[in-house]
Amino acid sequence: MDTRLKSRHKIAVVLIAATIVLLAYHITSYYGIYDQMMKENQEETEKQMLLSEDFLGQFLQASWILYEREDEDRPNGDGLRGESLLPAEIQEEYEIFYPYLEYVMKDGKGDVLATSLGNNSGDFGRYRITTYAVGLTLTYDQEGKADVEIATEDHRTELERGFREILNRLENGSYRRYTKEDLYYAMPEDCSFTFAMSEENLQTYLSEIFYMDSDQLPKAAVSHILILTAVAALAACLYPLIRSFGTGEEKVFFAPLEAVTAGTAVVVIGVWVNAGRMIWQSEGRTGILDLAVWALYAGATYWCAGNIRNLIRFRSKTYVRNHSLFFAPESRVRTGIQKARQITGDSIRKIYQSVSDLKLSDISNRQVLQVVGVNFVILTVICCTWYYGIILLALYSILLFYFLEKYLNEIREKYDRMLHSVNAIADGSLKTEIPEETGVFAPVAEGLEKIRQGFDKAVEEEVKSQKMKTELITNVSHDLKTPLTAIITYVDLLKKEEDPEKQKEYIQVLEGKSQRLKVLIEDLFEVSKASTDNVKLELMDVDIVNLLKQVKLELEDKIKDADLEFKCTVPEEKLIVRLDSQKTYRIFENLLMNIVKYALPHTRVYVEIEKQEKAAVIRMKNVSAQELNFHGQDITDRFVRGDVSRNTEGCGLGLAIVKSFTELQGGEFVIDTDGDLFKAEVRFPDPC
Repeated sequence: MDTRLKSRHKIAVVLIAATIVLLAYHITSYYGIYDQMMKENQEETEKQMLLSEDFLGQFLQASWILYEREDEDRPNGDGLRGESLLPAEIQEEYEIFYPYLEYVMKDGKGDVLATSLGNNSGDFGRYRITTYAVGLTLTYDQEGKADVEIATEDHRTELERGFREILNRLENGSYRRYTKEDLYYAMPEDCSFTFAMSEENLQTYLSEIFYMDSDQLPKAAVSHILILTAVAALAACLYPLIRSFGTGEEKVFFAPLEAVTAGTAVVVIGVWVNAGRMIWQSEGRTGILDLAVWALYAGATYWCAGNIRNLIRFRSKTYVRNHSLFFAPESRVRTGIQKARQITGDSIRKIYQSVSDLKLSDISNRQVLQVVGVNFVILTVICCTWYYGIILLALYSILLFYFLEKYLNEIREKYDRMLHSVNAIADGSLKTEIPEETGVFAPVAEGLEKIRQGFDKAVEEEVKSQKMKTELITNVSHDLKTPLTAIITYVDLLKKEEDPEKQKEYIQVLEGKSQRLKVLIEDLFEVSKASTDNVKLELMDVDIVNLLKQVKLELEDKIKDADLEFKCTVPEEKLIVRLDSQKTYRIFENLLMNIVKYALPHTRVYVEIEKQEKAAVIRMKNVSAQELNFHGQDITDRFVRGDVSRNTEGCGLGLAIVKSFTELQGGEFVIDTDGDLFKAEVRFPDPC
């Protein structure tokens, strides 16, 4: 069948259903929907108005206004009779109420003080007050206590009960926020007021002041619309059974389940909620808007029923999997929701992590105010939801408890790990690692790590010192024993030798060995004094360029014997530094002697003196004759020699003396090695 013809069947159902609803505006249950709404609304509204505090309170407030206007002894704020002391709100309401009201005011003796009646007596005596739609008498005793009597028959009991409730609320101070103390000057005493309102005035006042739009549909109209809804849904399910119609398989009836549910719910609920108001405001007259609304309603019903039919026809799981925005595997909505959940989860985890990793040292009033501010905003939003706030507050409290419990458990876990590390360090295990993730205890962990490293370094230094002491004894014994043994040997030889030439040779050897022993003892003495800071410096202005040249000149013979070529780069002008000349001379001498002893023969030695902004720097470089298998700074320790076998001449104190004398004068001594290249640098501060 042609597509246009298929659509006509569906459009016909929708338009017929909408048209029947429009016709029902006037013909439903003998009365139209609008007529029923008018009748039910009028009866219900009139009864509610008659029994309402707003309406009955108008009579009470009218008595205050009339009494105030007739009381000549009433003072105002200046002690004179003048403007009303009643709230402006009460006066404005009286001006609206007054045109529909008839009244008589009498004193305690029964004399008429004021009336709105036009008869000669000014009373209701010639008229029966029971003929009025509303009639009542308010009586005030000498103490200002009020009583009421209802004159009309309709709703007498309800009116009297409602009026007495208002009087009780006035006594208790709960009548529109006013108490008798607030109305002290206007509160009537020893008088009565008879009020009446005719049927005509009541209906006029009712229609102009108290009538409100009705949104309640009559029961007959509700049943009628439900039947038409069922007919539209039934048509959507039965049409596909008629093959000639060729309908039911269109894509529109395989829409996503969530879209069908949401769209239909919005349309149906929206129409039901506003149907009564729509009919009321149009006063029962149908128009294009009414036709469109009910056609939309019928169309939504037809569409929803068609989709539900296919949901029933096919397996529910398969249909939902293939026609769902949230459950379909390749659904963009599902992917978007998963991505949004991931982003939200990551954001929450980041916020939690930032709070969890907050250090105690970083917590300030600003952070505290931020937390308090966020909590204030959350509680403000919860309070704005009125009676739903208690539910949200309960949920917020549960989430807050969960967050705090998890946060405190993590703090406790980090504290336990920290305490375990502290106990391990206290037991002497200085290699214990401090936990990295310590959160608020991070500053404590950093301090504990520094303490651990300090103790570990101190222990290593102490072990190294003990080892050095052992090596010191061994090395000193070896270095002292070697010349001493030679001296003893040659002394024995000298005793037995009678040849003068041999004796002379032995004496020269003895002299050399004794000098070596003397130098060794002096070096040991110098290092010992330097290590105990028991050295007195005689500071003066020293030209280190000339001093280095002088030392080199005095060692020229030994340099030639070692077959070394010196390449010196020094400033042409003087380089004055405030130093101890003897100690500085010893520094240069030991450095040059170290080069002479250990440099590879037939190589170049580079010596450089440089003036920097805040230091004078002396650098020396040479190629070692032996393999450099030690760390640069280790060679400056006492009795440590590059010749581990100790076969060459030397005592291992030369560079130790250089380091001690340099540091005593506020300088810095650095040794570095690069393969077989030996580099030494002396840095003296503040050149003059």
